[in-house]
Amino acid sequence: MARTAGSVPGRPWYRRPRRVGALVAAALLAGAAVAFALAWRGRGAEEADVGEAVEEYRRHREEGDASGGFLLPAAGVYAYAAQGTERLSFLDTRQEWGATLPATVTHAAGCFTLRIDYSTHHWQEWDLCPRGARLEETGGRTFQRFDFVAFEESVLVELTCSPPGVTIDTTAEPGDSWTQTCRGVTGDGTETVSSGPNTFVGVETVRVGALEVETYRYRADRTIGGDREGRERFETWYSTRDGMLVKGTRSVEVRSPSPIGTVTYTEEGSFALTSLEPRR
Repeated sequence: MARTAGSVPGRPWYRRPRRVGALVAAALLAGAAVAFALAWRGRGAEEADVGEAVEEYRRHREEGDASGGFLLPAAGVYAYAAQGTERLSFLDTRQEWGATLPATVTHAAGCFTLRIDYSTHHWQEWDLCPRGARLEETGGRTFQRFDFVAFEESVLVELTCSPPGVTIDTTAEPGDSWTQTCRGVTGDGTETVSSGPNTFVGVETVRVGALEVETYRYRADRTIGGDREGRERFETWYSTRDGMLVKGTRSVEVRSPSPIGTVTYTEEGSFALTSLEPRR
């Protein structure tokens, strides 16, 4: 009987140790590749849950009046209908906002904090204070995480706006503009400066459910400097009654240095309030 070179007479191919070992290794590698591909496809952000945001609000709410007032929205959890995408040039990474964004308002010392959860991997907070005819921004925080299966990268930025930026000026005329500057610091000491004009566009009516809501419309154009470079543009509509953020659009592009070269982050999205009544 003819034999192929290197074969062992009388032993089936599947009992030959080297070939079996190679096939097992190949199978394990193939299985790992499939598992990695499935994990890669399923990685990333999920929609933040409004019910969980309500539970979190209940656990941490302060005793006292939760009702609103002039430039002070009622405390509780609101919801925005939304669409948005975040991208990193590194490994062509992409994650989506949820279709519904929880928005939590909490009160403290006559001021309030607005937190929006864009997804389970991205939230942002603004600290806002009514000061006479103005609503001023004193700072805030933003958190973001990206999942690369084998590892995750996350960053928390603490923001300070000094002097406070003017978010709403009820005495402004359409076209009036002023500059706002905020500085952000991460846990590893990375610094970012966001600076540029806020422009009052005018008073506009926005539909929220079945209601017509009068709003102040603003446009903010920001240049990013420091350890990162880029630009931001925000369009925002605030209720003329209580200063609640009724509607918004975001466009962001930021370039960051890294050991593998410049990494570019981009973000595009929009959101709109679904109800004027918060859950508590």
